[in-house]
Amino acid sequence: MKFTRWALLTAAPLLAAGCGSFSKAMSAHTDVVARAAGHELKVDEAAKLIASAPQAPADPAVIRQLAEMWVDYTLLATAAAEDTSLSVLDMEKLVRPQRDAELVNRLLASTTHVDTVFTDAALQQKWNEVGPGVELHARHILFKWPADATPAQRDSVSKLAAQVRAQAAAPGADFPALARRWSEDTSKDQGGDLGFFGRGRMVKPFEDAAFALQPGQVSPVVESPFGLHVIKLEEKRQQPIGEQKEPFRRWLAQHERQSAVQKYVEALTAANDVKVLPGAGKTAKEIAGQSSLTLKGSAADRPVATYKGGELTAGELAEAISANGAQTRDALAKASDQEVEGAIKQLVTNELLLRDARQHNIQLTPAENDSLRTQARRAIHDVLAATGFAAHRIPKGDAGSAGIEAEVNDLLSGAVEGRRQLVPLGSLGQALRAAYGADVYDGSFARVIEKIKAIRATQPQAAPPAGMPQQGPQGQPMPPMPQQGVPPQGAQPQAR
Repeated sequence: MKFTRWALLTAAPLLAAGCGSFSKAMSAHTDVVARAAGHELKVDEAAKLIASAPQAPADPAVIRQLAEMWVDYTLLATAAAEDTSLSVLDMEKLVRPQRDAELVNRLLASTTHVDTVFTDAALQQKWNEVGPGVELHARHILFKWPADATPAQRDSVSKLAAQVRAQAAAPGADFPALARRWSEDTSKDQGGDLGFFGRGRMVKPFEDAAFALQPGQVSPVVESPFGLHVIKLEEKRQQPIGEQKEPFRRWLAQHERQSAVQKYVEALTAANDVKVLPGAGKTAKEIAGQSSLTLKGSAADRPVATYKGGELTAGELAEAISANGAQTRDALAKASDQEVEGAIKQLVTNELLLRDARQHNIQLTPAENDSLRTQARRAIHDVLAATGFAAHRIPKGDAGSAGIEAEVNDLLSGAVEGRRQLVPLGSLGQALRAAYGADVYDGSFARVIEKIKAIRATQPQAAPPAGMPQQGPQGQPMPPMPQQGVPPQGAQPQAR
């Protein structure tokens, strides 16, 4: 069964007989970072491009991003030099992701029906329950784990927390007195009082438990990164709905539709017994870590997930990962096994949705298919116009080859130095790769990093260009300074 490229990234926000089976790292190509349509990006050229931007870290992810962009735009320039209509492209393959996404959208619209009309009374009730302005006044008792706690010590703390929780939940219990006696939080002197807080202010396990309570209730023992908590909800308040009435009504309608879709998808996967096989996450990461990998034979045919009536093979997974580009591969390579397995399951789920759409006889009309192709051609024209690539600017033969390399080098230099904004070409880039072929050689990245460091060692330290963001460790942008009185996003005050 053919799996579609868009499926791997839907929902937001990543093989073979053994580890050695996929170790084609192309290590022999240590002087070449990438090849495309007869052109080469050499180690020295890549290093000079990255070294020219003081804010760009000498990091494999940055080198891969540069190499992928070089491939995309080298192939685009080559195709444009041959024919500005890019007739070499398989338009059906190019528009398939958009077409399949539309089919799934229509399936879900026709099979999930929810009542999104709310009376004012029902809207007010929902506002009080889940509105963005809901705030809780709670107390808690915190039991911390000892540093490097043994299993026996953790068990002892857990038993103590359960005993205190039973006392706190008893009729007439004095929760503040229990907090002053047992809590290890700084709020103990205030009887565990945390004051009022809204969503996003506490760590998620604590928040979920607190918002599940009604005033006067005591939670079960809740574990968070800070230890074990016993929570009592004192009161709940909500700002008046006021001018938020209609925006909240629209949000609630969307939320109800999304919930209905989620239930439909969960029922579909359950009915088809979707299973990610052991080791699938590991092999997916191996694929993601090698951009030039091609699986063949038994390695490609090995299943990584099964479902009623079919399976997802390692070869199909490799094709889907490749089609989603460098950012997806980097994300998958760094993701947890659980996240990778979730992405594999999502890939299978989307294929099941397409199969369901076919069974419901959902399809696009010839006119709609023509419209998708027209939109794709218009998008290609816009890209060519933005880059300035045109057949008459690049002559044939060796001179044309040098012209393509000069055009692409100028584009990338501008992007690296902040003078131009380029984006990966996505499905257009994949269609170009299918037509011409291309390779990125990860084995050369270490040499690129060495060259970057050598170049920068001979350069004076220059201040970043005006308008560049401050840089943190490993070149990551520094987080914005919080406004006075507003906690930074992700802050976890008090419940610690």
